[in-house]
Amino acid sequence: MKLVYIKDNEGFARKKPINKVLENEIIITEEEYKKITGYEIMLELTKRGGKREGSGRKKLYICRKKATFDLDETDIISLKEYAKKHKISKNKAISEAIHYLTRNEA
Repeated sequence: MKLVYIKDNEGFARKKPINKVLENEIIITEEEYKKITGYEIMLELTKRGGKREGSGRKKLYICRKKATFDLDETDIISLKEYAKKHKISKNKAISEAIHYLTRNEA
């Protein structure tokens, strides 16, 4: 049994077997059916699977959120001294400081 898309005289669209189409119902294309029923909008709202909004697998983001820190001249000088004292590079000292700050923020 072949299903066709129909639109009745009130403007509602649905699928129906071809042998049960009434005289006052108009056969429409699939594109018209999707436009009338809002099928494409429904797919946009439920992209990740499931009928509830936000259900399904969550998207994985490649870029992590970058935190910004304001450093004064005194902070930079103390980081340089820390780097000399522990014999590490300035960048390593800055990354350790950022790691320490982010760990203790929560």
